[in-house]
Amino acid sequence: MADIYLPTRPLPKLASVIPIVPGGWQGGFMGGEEVWAGLMGSRYSVKLETPNLKPEPDGREWTAAILDGLMGGVIVGCRFHQPGLRSRAFHPIGGAIVVDGADQAGSVVKLRGFQPRAVVAKREFFGLVTAGRSVLYRATAQTFADDDGKLSLPISPMLHVEPGDGDVCEFGKPMIEGKLTVDDGGYTNIPAKVQGMSLTITETR
Repeated sequence: MADIYLPTRPLPKLASVIPIVPGGWQGGFMGGEEVWAGLMGSRYSVKLETPNLKPEPDGREWTAAILDGLMGGVIVGCRFHQPGLRSRAFHPIGGAIVVDGADQAGSVVKLRGFQPRAVVAKREFFGLVTAGRSVLYRATAQTFADDDGKLSLPISPMLHVEPGDGDVCEFGKPMIEGKLTVDDGGYTNIPAKVQGMSLTITETR
């Protein structure tokens, strides 16, 4: 889990998802055809823009969390919103969706703990919590759980942190966790408000 979580209210007025792709398209030799050099370690960052904040309590809570994140060298977490999505990746009450088996790698992850015939939507994001840190992944195909509540989910990017058997997956309300940066390095007070800020959370693993 993150050391600090950004406030959940008010919601940011803008959230831009930015993939970080090691390698990527590489220029061809002597002006030749570009080629794709896909390397392991792709991850996500999210850039948020807040509205102008009233001083109490919104401005105080947001600026305190931001200062703690910038000055403490800590991991900062924020809810990853998926507007309009109503996740149908259901699990029994009191249960959890978890990784099914150790030694997993690649672009498919085996999971268990779903209600039978539950469904993960194509392009639905979820968090996989390994060693206490949530890592963000995206389903690349609609996938149904079987009658035992298990499924093999194709994902992007490929697993870049090896999960353990029983690691929890967070569907519906995933988090992005990582390092925090803020445009202009801080925040600005204006009459009776804290001026809206632009900040970015970048996964570090």
